[in-house]
Order: sequence, then structure tokens, then C-alpha cells
Amino acid sequence: MTRPAGRGHAGPPPPAVRTREVRDRALFDLDDGPVTPSNRAELTALAGLLNVLLASLVVSSLQYEQHALLVRAPADRAVADFLAACADRDRGCARRLAARIGQLGFAADHDPQHLAARSRVAFQTFPDGDLAGIVTQDLVGTRILVQTLQEAVRWVGDDDPTTRRLLERLLEEKESQAARLSAPSSAASRTATGDRSPTTARP
Repeated sequence: MTRPAGRGHAGPPPPAVRTREVRDRALFDLDDGPVTPSNRAELTALAGLLNVLLASLVVSSLQYEQHALLVRAPADRAVADFLAACADRDRGCARRLAARIGQLGFAADHDPQHLAARSRVAFQTFPDGDLAGIVTQDLVGTRILVQTLQEAVRWVGDDDPTTRRLLERLLEEKESQAARLSAPSSAASRTATGDRSPTTARP
């Protein structure tokens, strides 16, 4: 039976699946741990980017924590609980970034003197009960992180698949937070300005 054109042998397997070559490359620079020669990322620049994201998530978590404590009205308890949960999730995301930075052979920088300067998110507090200001600021900070993570995913590309997958998971988390924050923000703003009219007109 004649094989269809283009369906014959595809030539030698790519380097990643040639057993002997994979072993030879794995034996190179064993002290690098999980970073093998197939990782094409510029590691110093990548570690710097991850430390920027780490600082941004730490500042974001502190801002969420502060804002959750400022929302004291019993009617707004669900908002306060959500902000506290976001603080916990951002801390968890920061720990995952710190672990990846360590795997790449660099140190995660948690120095408080450096966090604010490196963070893309600016810390801002509000008077007690300023729900509109609190939610809007948290939404802005979350959207900044969404954009930063999108840029990071595109920049890493296929050079470091493990880091890219981590960034994509963090991006999914921040997009989920932004979606939740955008729902109550308009209602909170209307309440703060005294506009309690419904969003849609009744017939």
C-alpha cells in the first residue's frame, strides 16, 4: 500500500526525545537542579521579572488585608471576607513565585525596603467604611497585575514552559479576582454617592 505524501518517516526525533542526548544534557551542570540546557530563558532577567511580580503580590496581599479590616459594617461582611480571602490567595501566589525563583538558582527578595519600590501595585488606605474607594482601589491593583502577568506570559513564551504555566495560573487567579471585584464596585460606588437607583429601568 502506498503511503500518502508527507506520511512517511519524519526523520530523526527531536533532541528532547533522543535518549542518549537527553542524558548527556542532563549530566551537564548538575548543580543547576531543574534548570537544564533546554531552558532557553535569560535566567537573570527572568528572576528579576519574577521578583517584580513577587513584590507586587506581597503589596497586593497587604492592601487586601488592610482593606478587609476597614470594612466593618455588618451589611458588608461578605465584601470584607472576600478581601481577606484575596489576601490569603495573593500570599500563596507569592510563595509559589518565591519557590520558582529558588528553583532557577536565585533568591526571592522579601526585603520590606525593596518591596514598595519594586511593586507595580501602589499601596493605598482609606477611612473606615469607604467601601467605594476600597473596592475601586483593589480592582485597579488587580487589573494592573492582570496586565503585568499577561505581558510576562508573552515575554517568557516557550523559553521556560514551567515558569510560563505558573504565570498562567497566577493570571487566571487574578482575572477571577477582578471579575468578582468588578461586580460589587459599581454598587458600592452608587451607595457612597447616595444613588440607590436600580441598574435597569422597570417597565
